[in-house]
Amino acid sequence: MRRFLLIIGSAIVSFGLAAQNGLLPNKTETEIDFLSSYYTQDGSFSPVTGGIGTEALTDISNMVVVNVPLDSARSYGVLVGGDLYSSASTDNIDNNPSSASAQDLRVYANGSYTQKDLDKGRIYTGRVGASSEYDYLSINGGVSFTQVFNGSNSEITVGAQAFFDTWDIILPIELRTRNQTIFPDDQRRSYNGSVTFSQVLNRRAQFSLTADAVFMQGLLSTPFHRTFIDVGGVVGTRVAPEILPDNRFKLPLSVRFNYFPGDRIVLRTYYRYYTDDWGITGHTASLEVPVKFGPVWTVYPYVRFHTQSASDFFAPFAAFTVADEFRTSDYDLAALNSWKYGAGLRYAPINGIFDGRVLRRHLLLKYLQLRAAYYTRDPDLTAFITSINLGFSLRK
Repeated sequence: MRRFLLIIGSAIVSFGLAAQNGLLPNKTETEIDFLSSYYTQDGSFSPVTGGIGTEALTDISNMVVVNVPLDSARSYGVLVGGDLYSSASTDNIDNNPSSASAQDLRVYANGSYTQKDLDKGRIYTGRVGASSEYDYLSINGGVSFTQVFNGSNSEITVGAQAFFDTWDIILPIELRTRNQTIFPDDQRRSYNGSVTFSQVLNRRAQFSLTADAVFMQGLLSTPFHRTFIDVGGVVGTRVAPEILPDNRFKLPLSVRFNYFPGDRIVLRTYYRYYTDDWGITGHTASLEVPVKFGPVWTVYPYVRFHTQSASDFFAPFAAFTVADEFRTSDYDLAALNSWKYGAGLRYAPINGIFDGRVLRRHLLLKYLQLRAAYYTRDPDLTAFITSINLGFSLRK
């Protein structure tokens, strides 16, 4: 950690040398990415039913990302998307099959503006966004600053972002006759700060270090998650909503290292250490190995492993007592190990896949990317995801 801080400090001191480290100007074409994915999962530890029962869920997601250059130094970006999901787990919130909780649409949009100082190697970015679902509305905004220096071999980015969420408090059906002031706050506020330092070591190796800090406040429980309390030695005799503290501090620290052993292969490694004041400590490691076959095809297998300890407030089904102030049976906060295995395929001809005209402009389909992954979590949960990414450019 001390060495990391020394590196960041040296980078900041080097800002004065940035005048000789100009940035490349923006491209002249508009870039458009279309992404679509299908996700399905199943498991048997649903928090909606107190840590037991189905976790079956399917999700279809579509997203469009557009980056428009205004000139050589200014650009704006727009991201819009939606997720249509069907969940057997959340359908157990009430006794009405196929209710609003069983299927819903989440829609979201974000906009950004970026200004470059090409001579001094500086990038300024501002972002705003919103997301809406049947039981919540989220509004966010953020800023970031990037400085490139050391002959464009070093880079430091400092960013901050805030989220302001409003919930509709929905209790499990059997608890709705109670006074819902048990959740007096229907707001959640999250404040994120990050610092990333990137360094090109030589023509074959580069790395980056990132330190994040996240503070959350407000309604951090999910009111329709059940917990079961052992009263007088009778297991599960009382049903109560999940109750968690109204603040949380998270500290993730990560490092990436990429190595190019040859012209056709890349080793992309990643490690993250995570800790928070709810008692969770986690470690995540991943490896991706893109391999280029000829001038247009790239295959990239990857693997990811994650392990974490349990939150101080977690217990399995019916393991709580009346003395427990905070309680959750959400296995995302349990001790767990998970693996994700997958592979991708990218097809990117030099001259693109398709070149046509739209509104008197050239629309070029630059690449096609397919990806699939299998996820498994211990305790019991499995998932499968497939996705497609189409990359376009629009120019005069």
